[in-house]
Amino acid sequence: MLNSSVQFSWRDPDPTSAFRTAVSLHGHTMHSQECLNFLPRYLRRVPGLSLALRHYQRIDFERAWWTPPLTPASALSLERQQIADMGLQPVVSLTDHDDIEAGLSLSVAADPDLTPISVEWTVPYARSIFHIGVHNIPRSGAAEWMAAMAGYTAAPRESALPAILDEFARNPSVLIVLNHPFWIEEGVIEADHEPALRRLLRECLRWLDAFELNGTRPWKENSDTIDLAREYMRPVIAGGDRHGCEPSACINLTNAQSFAEFVTEIHAGRSSVLFLPQYREPLTQRVLEAIRDILGTYPEYPDRERWSDRVFYRGDDGVARSVSAICQGEPRFLGAVAAMVRVAGGARLRSTMRLLLAERGE
Repeated sequence: MLNSSVQFSWRDPDPTSAFRTAVSLHGHTMHSQECLNFLPRYLRRVPGLSLALRHYQRIDFERAWWTPPLTPASALSLERQQIADMGLQPVVSLTDHDDIEAGLSLSVAADPDLTPISVEWTVPYARSIFHIGVHNIPRSGAAEWMAAMAGYTAAPRESALPAILDEFARNPSVLIVLNHPFWIEEGVIEADHEPALRRLLRECLRWLDAFELNGTRPWKENSDTIDLAREYMRPVIAGGDRHGCEPSACINLTNAQSFAEFVTEIHAGRSSVLFLPQYREPLTQRVLEAIRDILGTYPEYPDRERWSDRVFYRGDDGVARSVSAICQGEPRFLGAVAAMVRVAGGARLRSTMRLLLAERGE
């Protein structure tokens, strides 16, 4: 794990005193397309909602996806505010799935030294799927880099991956992170993932700068990542993986004054990760609260204010349409389910849900 350190804000009364800057990595915006095939698995754990789901058993959730509610500017503001409230200079790297529009749009007005162009790249590999964070993409070559990544994702050829990573790594200001190494994407057979991970590390380790500790994954998984980092002599790095309106649950602490300086530290094996109080909340409760955010109403976002404007379904004709377009508005029954989720994930029931989920071992 080289010179990595991992701290927990609830154990250390002043974890930031030796640092001037905090880096938020791996956050999502409206430009991410998020598959809904995980939804039934989580909602079945919530009393009452499991019965409601039976009404929609015919829906093929593989065809459905949602887009996070926050715009790039709103996501940037959210992450910056949490860090500024800690008395630190904020550096924020937003990484939508296979899309760099957030970073491109923000780099026009925001300081590119503090707000890099980045992406979470979907990498099918050896019967599994991995996610690689590519941070600080040069603006001048962003379109070409994204085309290379999209081409691999659409038609994966494992022998081509090292050459792509090598081209990226030639830029010393670029950071390449293996995100949540032990997370298994829906549809991947669990027994296939570990051999695929070991093969990826055997063939591509030299281009992977760090392994991610993820703010939305259980501690057992993050602990395994720490062990993996020790085994392969790589630093660990924070990744919030924020999709809703909760700011990143873990961040990196540094004294770097720009993202490029931070990359230099990581390349040298130095990393300080801080887990924040929200990470202590039961994971299912946090997921439920994120779903509440997803299903919320945002009048400040025209044409995307209702959840039904941000959830899409690809029909038999191959055309993707929003739920609003399909149903000519918000469907009554799904609207009732959404209201139940918003109540279950709301502040008034948070203590009750925390106790309920704790009893279930969440």
